[in-house]
Amino acid sequence: MEAKSSLLNGILVIDKPQGLTSTETLERVKKILKVKKAGHGGTLDPIATGVLPIFLNNATKLAEIFLEGDKVYEGEFQLGITTETYDITGEIVSKAEVPDISIEDLQKIANSLLGENEQIPPPFSATKYKGRPLYKYARNGIFIPKKPKKIKISEFKILEKEDSKIRFYLHCSKGTYVRSLVHDLGKKLSCGAVLLNLRRLQKSIFTLNKSITLEKLKELYSQGLDKLMPFIIPLESALEFLPKIIVSEDLSQRIKDGRQIHTSSFLSFIKFQKLVISPTEKWIRIVTTRGKLVAIIENPLLNPSATYIKYFRVFKD
Repeated sequence: MEAKSSLLNGILVIDKPQGLTSTETLERVKKILKVKKAGHGGTLDPIATGVLPIFLNNATKLAEIFLEGDKVYEGEFQLGITTETYDITGEIVSKAEVPDISIEDLQKIANSLLGENEQIPPPFSATKYKGRPLYKYARNGIFIPKKPKKIKISEFKILEKEDSKIRFYLHCSKGTYVRSLVHDLGKKLSCGAVLLNLRRLQKSIFTLNKSITLEKLKELYSQGLDKLMPFIIPLESALEFLPKIIVSEDLSQRIKDGRQIHTSSFLSFIKFQKLVISPTEKWIRIVTTRGKLVAIIENPLLNPSATYIKYFRVFKD
């Protein structure tokens, strides 16, 4: 079935199990499906479970587009403990008495972390310094200071409180470290906090209800590709959230042939088709009148003075 596996082009949403890294999960998918070209979209720590998009074959070329999307989680943290890794798997650095705090007051502290902020990646993380992940330095006792990154916390809801254990719901931007957010909340309470467990419910457009476990993946693949295909999201479907410009078959062929297209022409297309496209949108898809995907381009509104539009990907098939 290896030859047929090379025809698998699309996105598979895996429900990552606890204990595996995202890379280990990816390698298991590649082994099960016998595909050589695949990548994952958005790292999950080994302690975390849930949505892990896997991009198969030609879909790997578009992974960057989906990495921009927000993330949604549910999880649990514990007050009164601080660890090196900011989660329960790390070595305990300190313990403190947990203040008597109501769930309403805890929510107020969570609310203080909402909005756009700057966050420093935890010392034990996959963020790289000189090509090596920070956790590799940290394991050797070398803690590399990293510059804070801009993140956005849209929702941080305290769902339940049982003694020192707190269950929460979080909606955040890409690049957000939930461990660091929990650590910051613990500092505000002056008692520390560590992440106990985490489940990703959504990454970009990919949701948990469309996911499949590694065990189920193996079972379906053994029954034939036709059993697996309903779980493979085609690129055309996955990209429907992007604004689109409809072009003629003639212009479509010119694009496929690699011809340069003037930015002014595309700005005219946007105006003529009465499209509402935000200048903050990064990508636009070009489709034919039949709905066939032709290309992904950078939004010409980002740089309207450019002579030609900038192609991100052109689909020649």
